[in-house]
Amino acid sequence: MDDVGPRFSKLILFCAALNAGLHLAASIRTRGLRRSALFFVLGTGLPAVGELLATGPLKLLRHRVRYRIAGVPLAILLGWYAVIHGSFVIARRVSERLRRGEDVENTVPALAALIGVGLDLILDPAGLDVGLWEWNVDGAYAEEVVGPNGHRGVPLVNYLGWISLVGSVTYVYGPGCEDEAEHHLPALLLLPYYLAAVGWALKRRKFGYLLLSAPFPIALYVALENR
Repeated sequence: MDDVGPRFSKLILFCAALNAGLHLAASIRTRGLRRSALFFVLGTGLPAVGELLATGPLKLLRHRVRYRIAGVPLAILLGWYAVIHGSFVIARRVSERLRRGEDVENTVPALAALIGVGLDLILDPAGLDVGLWEWNVDGAYAEEVVGPNGHRGVPLVNYLGWISLVGSVTYVYGPGCEDEAEHHLPALLLLPYYLAAVGWALKRRKFGYLLLSAPFPIALYVALENR
């Protein structure tokens, strides 16, 4: 199998572990060890099930990054946790600003799912183009992007999976009993993922993906805007 080289795979794993570790540290500071551990288990466990289905029985996807467990790279699972946690934090902050004085928790799962999908609308084509993964079928989205195995685009089922996983993790986690305001750091930690994909879009002159993924930077701006 033609996989990504070990040095690049190590770099990706190191960056994913560092990013996830900072997310976990910020979460512990805000909501304590027990609730943070619950989110980490949900944020890696549910995506692991989805990844195992996609790479196993369904045979839709093959990851090319090394250091895999049952075909799923550890870096991908850590990335899932980081993106879901960051989307959750952004969604909470946006909901609090748009619905002051109202119960915001009911809107968080749906908003977090939309934020996560917004990020992946540019992230997934970028990863496909640089060869981090490959789909075993042609997809209706990003049809001009060709994967390492010759299949074009990203299947729409990928985004159904994103909505299901991000929404499910944040819904199952629930509001809990946190009274403290969410820290800025988890939201900011999604910027490296987004900016790397933006760099790809600018280099490849695929400017349409900047527009398609615009809901993510807009939500991030609203979340970080000074009160």
